[in-house]
Amino acid sequence: MKNLLLLLVTISIFSCQKEVKPTYVIFNGTVENSNSDSAKISGNDFEKVITITKTGSFSDTLKIDKEGYYSLRIGRESTPVYLIQGANVGLTLNAKEFDESLVYTGDMAAENNYLASKYLLSEKELAFDKVYSLSEDEFIEEVNKINASYTDLLKSSTGVSKNFTKKEIKELEYAHINNLENYEQYYQYLTKDTSFKASESIYDSFKEFNFADNDAFENSNAYKRLLESHYGRVARDASSNSDKDIALAYLETVDSNFPNGMTKDALMFNYLRYGMKANNALEDVYNLYKNSNQNTENLSKVTSSYKVLSNLTPGKASPSFNYENFKGGKTSLEDLNGKIVYVDVWATWCGPCLREIPSLKILEADYHDKKIAFVSLSIDEKKDYDKWRTMVTEKELEGIQLMANNDWKSKFVTDYGIKGIPRFIIIDTEGNIVNSDAPRPSNPDIRKAFDELL
Repeated sequence: MKNLLLLLVTISIFSCQKEVKPTYVIFNGTVENSNSDSAKISGNDFEKVITITKTGSFSDTLKIDKEGYYSLRIGRESTPVYLIQGANVGLTLNAKEFDESLVYTGDMAAENNYLASKYLLSEKELAFDKVYSLSEDEFIEEVNKINASYTDLLKSSTGVSKNFTKKEIKELEYAHINNLENYEQYYQYLTKDTSFKASESIYDSFKEFNFADNDAFENSNAYKRLLESHYGRVARDASSNSDKDIALAYLETVDSNFPNGMTKDALMFNYLRYGMKANNALEDVYNLYKNSNQNTENLSKVTSSYKVLSNLTPGKASPSFNYENFKGGKTSLEDLNGKIVYVDVWATWCGPCLREIPSLKILEADYHDKKIAFVSLSIDEKKDYDKWRTMVTEKELEGIQLMANNDWKSKFVTDYGIKGIPRFIIIDTEGNIVNSDAPRPSNPDIRKAFDELL
């Protein structure tokens, strides 16, 4: 009886112990022709840098909190990777043919080889500008074809788990709807037809879609991008129909769909990082965010931006500059008193900046006999000084070509709170701010702004 009692106690002890599931991923691989001494895995609030040895091998144990999509970056190249807790993931690649050479082995081989194939398939799509410049019927036909090609690839991929397939079907849906959501805005930008409106029928296929799924927002970057696109479109419509500030319309739209919670704050905060402007709606925008915020760290960052922007509202004295002129000496804002000043903050490495140059040249030519000073302020680093001078010469850039003295940290740049370029600013004849985030040369609204001031 005593032995039986001990046996029952032992069984009881073992039966009460819960199975401990691993929270790690063993990730290892080999990189030929490596151009980097490290690989970085990031995503889902996780980041780990793994050392690549001189022989090209790497291995590490990654303690991840959740299953899902991550990013693997080696040098300048990156690729998506899917990780689950307890998995052993192997990888081989050739850095000279990064995407084409990716081969996964181990527990998640089928899923990750599918993702590698999916990325290669994306490179066969029409270029972004060609797709979004298509007429509406042609665009819908093209994005439907793109979506079908990914769906077919997933269906033909053998060995992929049911759980992954279920998630990937959702990812493809999010990406497809996102393409449709963005069509109107991108078409306007690429064709410069700002009056274009997509037909309401383009949105019919996802009228019943859930744009308030907190779980999806937390677990899918594709869903996050989709919500930003969707609420951005809804806000633009609300703004154009009522002349309401776009940032205020966006925050109100999000506020009405998400009474509280992480999703609401993340959408608002991510928008305000670049969407909060120094205009007459600034106070209302800031107060709406402040009163609905539940994240003290984000509120602190938005408050800092607000304090900078509150000094840049129309009518206030503009921050000044006094920088090296390409033609010799220095030029200051005060040297341009009596002229309307149109400042273009740019850099030689900035693709969107360079795409504005042809429109800027036309704008300068059309207003050459007016009292407008066109100032192009480069924020290139000192090491790229010669590159700046060469580009000004080769592209025959007109106007007043200046170079800031400390790239992004230059006082004029920080005083204007500039976080992205190109950035255009209009200053009046007395040195006061007209618009601290003015239309680009390619935007027809810039001519309306000039004509109202002349």
